[in-house]
Amino acid sequence: MKVGLRTPSLKRSIKARTTGKWKRQVKSAVNPWYGKKGMGFIKNPEKSVKNAIYHRTTFGVGDLVKTSTGSHKKKTQNQSAGSTDSSSKNIAIAIGVGILIIAAVIAYWKAALAIAAVIMLIAFFIKKK
Repeated sequence: MKVGLRTPSLKRSIKARTTGKWKRQVKSAVNPWYGKKGMGFIKNPEKSVKNAIYHRTTFGVGDLVKTSTGSHKKKTQNQSAGSTDSSSKNIAIAIGVGILIIAAVIAYWKAALAIAAVIMLIAFFIKKK
């Protein structure tokens, strides 16, 4: 199972944004369970569990650029008690990605790549807490 940064795909990103409102309306008219929460688990439980694990152990490029002010999610009481600022976690991840980019250019790319991987893993585990 993959852990860490998801590989960005421009093709899939465009496809996800251009699937139209009418297509969803037709599917929901034909299938009464289309778009309902939990239907994926009923239809294919093994795939649903694998996807849940994948989305909890990986993060996308969009997750790196989110800031605490841009998030519309409200903190629950459990999250607000003793939680650290999410923007500092995102900055740590962005620094790790920046080091990865620089590592591809400089001559000592193996050492820089190892350092960046360690920084991203640390930031990833801090973000999960």
